[in-house]
Amino acid sequence: MAGCCFMGFESRDYARTDDRSYASPASRWTVVGWLIAVNVAVYIVQCVWTQPVRDLDFPGADRLEMFVPRYSVLDRWFSLDPAKILQGQLWRLTTYDFLHARENIYHILFNMMVLFYAGRKLLDRYTEREFLWLYLVSGLVSGVAYVGWQLAFREMVPAIGASGAVAAIMVVYAFHWPWDRWVIFFVLPVPAIWVAVGAAIFDLYPMLLKLGGSPVASGVAHVAHIGGMAFGYLYASNAWSLSPWFNWVTTLNPFRRRPRLRVLRDETPERPRGNDRYERQLREQMDAILEKISTQGQASLSADEQSLLNEASRYFRNRG
Repeated sequence: MAGCCFMGFESRDYARTDDRSYASPASRWTVVGWLIAVNVAVYIVQCVWTQPVRDLDFPGADRLEMFVPRYSVLDRWFSLDPAKILQGQLWRLTTYDFLHARENIYHILFNMMVLFYAGRKLLDRYTEREFLWLYLVSGLVSGVAYVGWQLAFREMVPAIGASGAVAAIMVVYAFHWPWDRWVIFFVLPVPAIWVAVGAAIFDLYPMLLKLGGSPVASGVAHVAHIGGMAFGYLYASNAWSLSPWFNWVTTLNPFRRRPRLRVLRDETPERPRGNDRYERQLREQMDAILEKISTQGQASLSADEQSLLNEASRYFRNRG
């Protein structure tokens, strides 16, 4: 996040040898790793694929060239530009989420650090698909908040960065593990909840100044951060699940391999039907638990649900 000051992370949970986030170095990449890889790859393209500012078609481009001689081609087509969005370029509401400031490497560095440390822990609670949608939808909500703010003040300043989505992920983390310690500048351990509160204050203050009529030129999209934080809090506190809303996306992949089904005839004698009612209830409860696992991950199960799952597994394993 632009303007963030935390440089490290510490949590006792991560010291556990059985933590899934600390699998062997050869373990497969998670969605967190892929998101970081995509952000870094896009940043490299931003740095090397540039054109002279004089090619821009707007008044004053020649004067701007004295300060910024070249611009990123990706920024021109994929940044969060309110004017372009009003012209129908709606893809910018999500593509900006993968761009970062070329002039300030700390912009992408801070965002990827928080995404890495917080994301790994959240994968113990959420499925990878759910985490991906959390990242994308948080970025979308942050983008809408920023565009609305710009229009309210009749400004059209473009923005880039994953800070809004990362802010949401930070708040979701702080909601579930508020007393895990985040280390500021590798020195000062601070509970995650206070890191989130501090970040919110840092972003709210210039917004209040703006509302009061004072000029603010921090170069930071504070309202995008606040939009992400607000969405992250609502998401965690209401236990929302985003994956079911986007299941249709998987049907768009024509190359997706479908499982091969084979019908097996049960040659064992039919059991008495005296337990049909119990078995039917057990199946219904088991289906509900499996659905919860598919959307929220097995870590989301309560002790009673885990016990019921074990009981159902034993029953259906031994019924024949």
